[in-house]
Amino acid sequence: MDSSGPPHRTITAALGDPCHSGSVPGAATAKIREWATALPEVTEKQHHLFRVPVWQVRGRTFLGMGRDECTAVFCIPEESATSAAAVDPEHAAAIRRKDARRSFLGLEVRFAGVPAKRVEALVREAWATQAPKGLVNQHTGAVPR
Repeated sequence: MDSSGPPHRTITAALGDPCHSGSVPGAATAKIREWATALPEVTEKQHHLFRVPVWQVRGRTFLGMGRDECTAVFCIPEESATSAAAVDPEHAAAIRRKDARRSFLGLEVRFAGVPAKRVEALVREAWATQAPKGLVNQHTGAVPR
């Protein structure tokens, strides 16, 4: 994502590379779970088809782990996802559903080499995108409009 500035600790450096053998099984999921469940009114469920963790806020999915634990999909605005993918196509892609509707799904991020702080920020952005605005305002201290 942003490669300027001082070196950042990557999620793979913090946890071991979840995309290669020898890593701690479930480590990336555990870290993302920690970040997601620290946010208000978050529940964790298992995806009905892929059997991977997904996180919801008041019934709206904002984040889902990839089947290989090397990736996650963050439900952020399409414009934000397109921009992030253009800046860092090696690690990010704006993705659409594979069904006939081809509706926008979110930003898929491959963790290898991505700063942990960036992944954590995406968790928060996805939560804020899907959460009711009143809840977001309460959590962030923003003044409602």
